[in-house]
Amino acid sequence: MGLERTAGTPFAPDDVSDVMVVAGPARSYRNNVHEEIKLVQVTGSGFTVRRRGTVHHAAPGELIALHADDAHSGAPDDLDSGSWRMMCLSPSVIAEVMPTSAMRFEDVVIGDRALANQFRSLHRLLHQPGGSPGSALSREGGLLEFVSALALRSDHEDRGSGGVGRTAAEIRDYLRENISRNVTLDELSGVTGTSKYQLVRACTAHFGLPPHKLHVRLRLDYVRWMLRRGMDIAEIAYTTGFHDQPHLTRVFTAAYGITPANYRSSFQGTARRSWTSSAAQERTRPTEPSAPTVFVRS
Repeated sequence: MGLERTAGTPFAPDDVSDVMVVAGPARSYRNNVHEEIKLVQVTGSGFTVRRRGTVHHAAPGELIALHADDAHSGAPDDLDSGSWRMMCLSPSVIAEVMPTSAMRFEDVVIGDRALANQFRSLHRLLHQPGGSPGSALSREGGLLEFVSALALRSDHEDRGSGGVGRTAAEIRDYLRENISRNVTLDELSGVTGTSKYQLVRACTAHFGLPPHKLHVRLRLDYVRWMLRRGMDIAEIAYTTGFHDQPHLTRVFTAAYGITPANYRSSFQGTARRSWTSSAAQERTRPTEPSAPTVFVRS
């Protein structure tokens, strides 16, 4: 299957790990948080990203770069004509070039036509069927060349260092490990060794969200992980701490503009492989076939 596959279907190449590509109608989403570097290029319409109270606007064809662990919302200027190419790069890919936490983009719109063209060519290459002689080498080489060029346009700020970065990382990791529980600020204060006021400030400064909202976004990120594996939606809702399946559906649809059922069905029958990073990287989530460690509600 090549570009003729169903529009909007996420696709993970069989012969290149830790990358996923999407092509199809552009959608609106709200307060998205992800662990990957996400690249977006919209044609047929401009695209607006809102992050930390700042509005960023990309003209058609411009490249949008969204770094990990930073809440943002986005929408095409015209839902009817907007179409996007999207690429998600896991931390393990970025780590081949630079520390993942150092790749930051204060201005999400990269005004570099050459880089935008390189992205478009790589996206097309990753969408092609694998298996031909040299195809994996060509794809992997093209991917690393692009990531290297992208690193040159990042702000190179390693936010994982320093007190705020450490506190934020501890908060994120604890919330992931307790994905289904109602975690309290008192718990987080004990984990981080900071006051409740300090930990809320650190979390908001680093992620753009206070702890309770970050917890919801981490839950939704885990929901997508399970949906890509075809798991039962009612069981997913229970495992991730939502009241029930309708509650999960409401929150998920409000965030991503698509129902969990439709998101899951878009992966049915597509070629895919794990594109999560190894435990040696900066993520806490294990690679396939192991699922993330969670503590289910009693």
